[in-house]
Amino acid sequence: ATSMKDMGKVMGVLKPKLQGKADMGQVSARIKAGLSG
Repeated sequence: ATSMKDMGKVMGVLKPKLQGKADMGQVSARIKAGLSG
């Protein structure tokens, strides 16, 4: 993923793997931080 447009794709892939294991709010915040900077 390279831009915020890819956020949905990234979340779509990660959600099934991380659901129940990780806080999805935290995961999305980390992805946003990574994509924005």
